[in-house]
Amino acid sequence: MTNNTSPLTSSSPAAGGYRVTLRAAAHAALLAGFTLGLVDAIVITMGYGIRFGVMSWLGCITAGVAVYVLVWLALMLCVSPVIHLGFRHTPLGVRSRHAFAIAAGLAIFLELYWWSRPFVFYGHPATSPERLFSVLLMGIASWAMGTIVARAFASQGKSFRFVYEMCAWSLLVIGLGYLALVPTGPGARGTVKPRTENMPNVLLVVVDALRADVIGAYGNERVQTPVMDGLANDGVIFENAQAQAPYTWTSFGSILTGKYPRRHGLMQMKPGVVMAPNVTLAWHLKNALIASGIDTERESRLDPDDYATGTFMTGTLSQGSGLMRGFDVYFEALAGHELVDNEQPWSVYRSDLLYSIFKNKLTQRFDSGLVVTTARDWLRQHEGRRFLSMVHLYSTHTPYDPEKRYRDMYVDPAYDGPVQSFYAEHRIAMEDWDKGKVDANGERVGYGVNEADIRQIQNLYYGGVTQADAAIGEVLNELRATGALENTLVIITSDHGEELGDHGLWEHNWMYETNLRIPLIMSWERGLAKGVRVNALVESVDIVPTICDLLGVELPVDNSDVERGKIDGRSLMPLVRATVAKDEEVTGEWSQFAYAENGRFLSIRDSKWKLIVRREGLGREEFALDSAGGEGAEERPRLFNLAEDPEELNDLWLSAALRKENQAECERLLAELSRWANSMPIPIFSVRKSARDLDSAGLLTHLGYGDMLTEDDHVEGEETVEGENDEDKK
Repeated sequence: MTNNTSPLTSSSPAAGGYRVTLRAAAHAALLAGFTLGLVDAIVITMGYGIRFGVMSWLGCITAGVAVYVLVWLALMLCVSPVIHLGFRHTPLGVRSRHAFAIAAGLAIFLELYWWSRPFVFYGHPATSPERLFSVLLMGIASWAMGTIVARAFASQGKSFRFVYEMCAWSLLVIGLGYLALVPTGPGARGTVKPRTENMPNVLLVVVDALRADVIGAYGNERVQTPVMDGLANDGVIFENAQAQAPYTWTSFGSILTGKYPRRHGLMQMKPGVVMAPNVTLAWHLKNALIASGIDTERESRLDPDDYATGTFMTGTLSQGSGLMRGFDVYFEALAGHELVDNEQPWSVYRSDLLYSIFKNKLTQRFDSGLVVTTARDWLRQHEGRRFLSMVHLYSTHTPYDPEKRYRDMYVDPAYDGPVQSFYAEHRIAMEDWDKGKVDANGERVGYGVNEADIRQIQNLYYGGVTQADAAIGEVLNELRATGALENTLVIITSDHGEELGDHGLWEHNWMYETNLRIPLIMSWERGLAKGVRVNALVESVDIVPTICDLLGVELPVDNSDVERGKIDGRSLMPLVRATVAKDEEVTGEWSQFAYAENGRFLSIRDSKWKLIVRREGLGREEFALDSAGGEGAEERPRLFNLAEDPEELNDLWLSAALRKENQAECERLLAELSRWANSMPIPIFSVRKSARDLDSAGLLTHLGYGDMLTEDDHVEGEETVEGENDEDKK
């Protein structure tokens, strides 16, 4: 830029050949990267506000500009041969304008493609003809707009161009300096201290939508789950563990707080809903009182850095839900956020850069197990330290689309039906068929499955189960390689199960045991007995108290709200010890009841009986009305004898004679369910019904009960908790 002349307006001849092209490409990268960095800064700041100090935020903006300039420089170097081939006989100014048009076009395409996703063939795979055609049109439009931008910039006065370019150079230099000073690594987190040297690490693996009865250790002879089976043999397996809700966020709330849903308060799944502040497990390990310690003594309480905490999430789980309170770092595969350190401004800011999201999404295309890869890298980095890690796996959740090696283990190669993978759209089509929906011409819509389709869907799910089992094995292998496994408490569980056509239903948010009975396996070489099978009824809310017991810390205490702060679960260690000792007095009376709820129903079960009632039918008068066939009878009570009918195929309430015969059991369960429901600090009728709840009365009449509080991650066509759609999972 000699004599303040921009390359964009230079009329110098094409002296220097390819070096001139490189200069033009580098100049275009500077302008495009600077501009895109500023656009992203505006979008991020408007969307999230300034989340750190102003100076830190300004530093992040300059770092974002620097990253974009470097990325665009790499891109422009790659396309520079094309630029040189087409414009090698033109002067620097012309060459620079074309280079800037290409660079600006790439930036515009990036923004256009990302922000148009909710509106352009939403839910279609990225490789579908519709999406590919739309990408082609966006590419043409972006190139045209890039050309217009380049010409407009070149037509500006010299002073404007000079100031703009100087700002770009300044932010690039400052941003590079900021990046050089950004701290890396775990710092002091997890450093073993005298107060933590006898405490274990904790690895909590939650396999989304995993039924208990598809695991070998729970009696399944077909599905291969050698890793989970091995953990059960080396530790403790709870044969009758119950989830507190049959859908994701609410159930995770109970897993991570030890509270029932209407105590922790996260009762809905939709964008913008955030769990009220609760003491989660990760938060608790920042200042937990060591058992038998004295609160006034520093060594009797954990410090914030005593445990390094990291969560690695798939699906709709997100930092924004409030569930991850207390985790130092998080990885969100669905949102495209790479590993984010909550205490590092640049790490948080970088995760929202469009470049970072695209890079993460692209990486997932080549590494379908990126969640596990990232978790393993983090565990390796924390070798020799104390950590709490939660890994959320998703291959058992829709879409059932396991990797080929796992698919081939179960899928019948002779199957030639339409279900090659099972997406929400398949379930919707099946529901439409079951509802008898017709189109404007009176033609029936949807799809009626046959036996081959049902087996295919189940086989796809089984492939996902084995894939999840292998993923768990990869994480354990990392711990084994670092020598941490022998002192790590490993817990395998699920947020809910899954319907696989068992009752004419699919997916989850139903109150059958297929949804509520979940796996719970614990293993710790130094602290748990081996080969213990616990038959007593336990719940998800018991996980946090059990971890606290094994770590030797007191239960969480929340003095800000006594009722909302109570822990509903209890440590399972006395039950484990009693099982080992065959103390039937303890095991027989351990837990008489387990409770669950969704948007329409409450359920209670004991070792033999199970009762489900609608929320409005919990009172005795309403219950009697439902039973007599009055208003709301389509959502009548359900009663099952689980000892004789574990698959819940025989609803005793359908027979007047059986209903009368078992009336005493029903009244006993109803009284206990009413007591429990009314003991929760959030009133039962504060729960709102969703649009799908209200629309599904016909389906409920035909099929029974089910559905959730509000739209879960796979509902209707939206699939939009934190932007989820089927395309993101391809």
